[in-house]
Amino acid sequence: MLLAEWKFQLLAMALLLGMVSGQEDNEKSHSTSIAGMVELLKLEDQLVENLSQYADELEQKLRTVRGFVTGMRKENQLALNQTEHYLANPLNAFSLIRRMQQDWTHWQYYMQQEVGLKQLNFVKEMQQLLPTSTDLEEAAASIYRIHSTYDMKVSDIVKGLLNGKQYAVSLNALDSYAMGKYLYDQQNFGYACQWIFQAIEWLKNGKHKLPLPLALDLSEVSRLYAESLIQMNRYADALNVINSALSLKTDKVKLLLRKSEVEHLIRTHPNIAPKPQFVKQVVGAYEHGCRGHFPVRSQLHCVYNSTNSPFLRLAPLKMELVGLDPYMVLYHDVISDKEISELQSLAVPSLKRATVFQQATGRNTVVKTRTSKVTWLADGFNNLTGVLNRRVMDMTGFNVVGSEMLQVMNYGLGGHYDKHYDYFNSSLATNLTKMNGDRIATVLFYLTDVEQGGATVFPNIQKAVFPTKGAAIIWYNLKHDGEGDQRTLHAACPVIVGSKWVCNKWVRERQQAFRRPCLTTQ
Repeated sequence: MLLAEWKFQLLAMALLLGMVSGQEDNEKSHSTSIAGMVELLKLEDQLVENLSQYADELEQKLRTVRGFVTGMRKENQLALNQTEHYLANPLNAFSLIRRMQQDWTHWQYYMQQEVGLKQLNFVKEMQQLLPTSTDLEEAAASIYRIHSTYDMKVSDIVKGLLNGKQYAVSLNALDSYAMGKYLYDQQNFGYACQWIFQAIEWLKNGKHKLPLPLALDLSEVSRLYAESLIQMNRYADALNVINSALSLKTDKVKLLLRKSEVEHLIRTHPNIAPKPQFVKQVVGAYEHGCRGHFPVRSQLHCVYNSTNSPFLRLAPLKMELVGLDPYMVLYHDVISDKEISELQSLAVPSLKRATVFQQATGRNTVVKTRTSKVTWLADGFNNLTGVLNRRVMDMTGFNVVGSEMLQVMNYGLGGHYDKHYDYFNSSLATNLTKMNGDRIATVLFYLTDVEQGGATVFPNIQKAVFPTKGAAIIWYNLKHDGEGDQRTLHAACPVIVGSKWVCNKWVRERQQAFRRPCLTTQ
């Protein structure tokens, strides 16, 4: 390995340590990666088995108690039916005294023995591995992101109808209520109303029933619904909901007080206009691209590329020209299933929450605009990483010495990356950029198909590429004069259904002096 490449790898590793140092060790960010949530399913399986063992212990104790009750009731009824005859026998009399003096003391101790302490301790031990309130908020934000980006209806989502496709899954009252509470806390009262209403409808359905520890109080759910309506100046509707809730609850003090307050609002603000239920969303090029609404261009140009490197003369690659200005091509079938499987296996153990470099602070920070998990694989990590880097050189014609390591990324629930550029501002260049130049090109391998969503969109030039397993898209980030090309603004649309895996390689410009086209001013 060249000395310059070794220096780059050391510097890159130092930067990566800086990336993860800003993250909280105990924040798992469960929802930001499908691969990360696999561990949650395994943990849930353990917890279900633990609860089953708890039920077994309860049943064993119940069988013991019922067996004693059956036998003793028979004996007691025999004695009551012929009291004097029964007690006249000294054996019966002795047995009664002994039972009353000893047996019931033992039963007292037995009844006081707690059942399932082992199982309870297991749940306590696993508590630190369970999702936090932050995880739940991120998951709720992801569902709302899918909802808003793809313009879905809440009633459809609850029923499992996602972007026009029906799935054999639905949300229950607890799920809908949690979404409503999240949106209420976000002061998004219009959509909070829709989600809470779905929870109420679920609870009113006689076919559904939640187990006792999880049971929702319909009157409490109705109360939050009323509060959301009040925030939207819909006082009369809120009063109707409160009156309905009053017929359900025995403790009516709080509801009666709130009813009085709402009636006062109606009297003092008789002509107040209700707030719009929803803030009208501006549908921009990004949303149109994610929804697949960009114009379809039929002038496709597909070739077998055999000219970028000597190796391609023997094994040309299938290349589709997406655009010339900026330059953008899509390679098909450039990474095999076996390579993808190995790449994923290498990545899973070290996946960490993705961060974004903040120029103001000079640090990599977790942000809401990027929800995924990533890991980095050094160029010389193993044979596969070496092969992939050589393939990048074959596809691009560039030298990857001094470029960043391979970045493997897995998106989770509603995983996305908001609009951004891959190049850096040269006036605020980091040491890495000063040493190896800016990102002249981006190579993005798609490691999986995505059933719905997850497109890579370029809103400024109205292009969208939907993930196809084994394909790779390449584009130039810099213009001929070395300045960043703003037309390369791009985003990863939220994943609706599927597990999206990608692998990035950002090619730096310093080593391309004899490979890239001559610089010209434009």
